[in-house]
Amino acid sequence: MPNAFMTTGAEVSAIVPKQWSEKYYDVLLAELPMNSIISRDYEGEIQNLGDTVNIPTVPEFNEGTELPEADANDAEAVTVTTQPLVINKRIVKDFIVTNKALLQSIPFVDKLKDLAIYSINKKIHSLILSLTVPSAAAPDHTITAVTPGTFALADILALKELLDNQNVPMADRHFGLGAGPLNDVFNITGFTSSDFVASGSPLQSGQLPAQLVGFMPHFSTLFGSTVYAFHSSYFTMAAQQGMAVKEYDLGVEGRRASRVNCDTLIGLKQLSNLRVATCTV
Repeated sequence: MPNAFMTTGAEVSAIVPKQWSEKYYDVLLAELPMNSIISRDYEGEIQNLGDTVNIPTVPEFNEGTELPEADANDAEAVTVTTQPLVINKRIVKDFIVTNKALLQSIPFVDKLKDLAIYSINKKIHSLILSLTVPSAAAPDHTITAVTPGTFALADILALKELLDNQNVPMADRHFGLGAGPLNDVFNITGFTSSDFVASGSPLQSGQLPAQLVGFMPHFSTLFGSTVYAFHSSYFTMAAQQGMAVKEYDLGVEGRRASRVNCDTLIGLKQLSNLRVATCTV
């Protein structure tokens, strides 16, 4: 008679204990750089009361006049304009967990809260990109790559020149790059060669230098194949209500469960279509 084996898959499966780790294997989340880069200069003015911040702009005077010694000069007037930053977007994410689930499972609500907050921030990031509309007047601030499918030095310089011609400040310029354009940059010798890079080794670290022709590079898969070149002041965001996370007992409804509501109340506004340019790769 052959030997009979008692295996964990059959004969002793009923008494094999199972362990559940309290260390979660996190899902991979896209970076959300735009949320922290754009201007928040007007946020403090809306947090107390009201739903609109009217942002004034005073235009420059015409070039000064060379005045002969005995002549009088005519006074010049400029017209002040305003742009409204309206607090009109409430971004939310809620979830409900039953009391039984809370009692019989390992702790997981804090992880759900973190992911709910991330989903709100991801929505804000997508709204910023969708509301970004570069100038279409000559020179068009929406360009395409010289070589389709490849982001090259010529494209970087074209984006830089568009902002240079509008007198956009050199400080606080940024690049938003998706995976394709980001890795194309590693084919540009000037950005990776030790002859040009002051410190570090991009080809070894896989990370770009701190600046590319004066722009700070930021990576996110959410940029896709479009490269965004901009000054942080081109767009502004103000939160009248910061991120709120509130937990409610649903017992009053006769339900043995808890509801967690996460939300924020914000306003978004593109202030200039000349301080941003895009390149479709």
